[in-house]
Amino acid sequence: MTRDQKALSKQAKKPKARRAFVTLVMAQQAVMGRYRHWDEAYAKRCAKKGVEPPERPKAA
Repeated sequence: MTRDQKALSKQAKKPKARRAFVTLVMAQQAVMGRYRHWDEAYAKRCAKKGVEPPERPKAA
């Protein structure tokens, strides 16, 4: 995530808002076709915290 996206993610206090934000970032990355390593890194971080990561959206 970019520095601005990280700052915005910290402002999302409710779990539903955080999940929506992460889904948005994942969709942006799928469209751009870059940062494929981010999915794996994020999944590891979620596993460490005992949280299920959101499903990755399909690229258009």
